[in-house]
Amino acid sequence: MATVKQAGDEPVITKAGTELTEGLEARLAQVAAAGFDPATLVRRHPGRPSLSGRSGHSNRVDLRVDDETHRAIRRITDQDNRNVSDVVRDAIRRFLEAS
Repeated sequence: MATVKQAGDEPVITKAGTELTEGLEARLAQVAAAGFDPATLVRRHPGRPSLSGRSGHSNRVDLRVDDETHRAIRRITDQDNRNVSDVVRDAIRRFLEAS
């Protein structure tokens, strides 16, 4: 059976947030060794969920900003514990509502 190699005593966490213990590793190995029916697999779409609430992709807008604007955005992200995309989306939404 394959083993999980890791450095130090840090636990291994899966993308789903599950801690990979020796017991879980053994159960997964048993399931893999026994085989499985591919029809039971759930299709997962790559990428982030759509912001529109519908299936599909969200439109993307790439832009460049000057250093002062970037510093101001980063200041807001640090203060409010938000990411840059959320702050910029909120600013654009507010601008559009005001016009």
